[in-house]
Amino acid sequence: MENQEKWKAKLQEKHALTTEDLNRLIAVGEIIHYAAGTTVVRTGETDDRIFILKSGIWREYCFHNGEEATIWFSVAGEITFSVWGYVRRQPSHLYIESVTDSEVIAISRSCLAQLFETSLTFANLGRRIIEEFALLYEGWHIQMWRQNAFERYLQLFDEYPEVVSNLPLKYIASYLGITIQSLSRIRADLKKSR
Repeated sequence: MENQEKWKAKLQEKHALTTEDLNRLIAVGEIIHYAAGTTVVRTGETDDRIFILKSGIWREYCFHNGEEATIWFSVAGEITFSVWGYVRRQPSHLYIESVTDSEVIAISRSCLAQLFETSLTFANLGRRIIEEFALLYEGWHIQMWRQNAFERYLQLFDEYPEVVSNLPLKYIASYLGITIQSLSRIRADLKKSR
């Protein structure tokens, strides 16, 4: 399956969308290309769109003790958004960045609301998106407290191999809550054991 279809298949499987449903969703959106390093949403800025990643890798981060702390990554076939902007129409507390060149479908909250009001399928999609975010958020907290850095790295490697192979170590280390030097040791230990 070529890349153009992989993101669609992933999105359809994850959110139980038919091809017709997906096409309706895409039709209300706007295709946008972002260059690597583009900040899509800034802290203090209100953005009520959801973004469907067709290609590329995005991350959400904040500053902690003057250092960037990556909260999560998104890859092709996933939906991402500023929770405060989308749910509450309030300024974001976090930054969202296109780490690599990317192509997305941006859909405004108002366009989604029209779909939600006219279709049970889309109303359920909206619910599942919020549920998925809640699970990811809780999973991240559990992971940070229950797993050591090595285990967190292995999980990241299993779930997001494209992140591990394509992003600078500084982003991966900040996501894991460790230094670049500690990440280098983990990678070296993993190489030895394989």
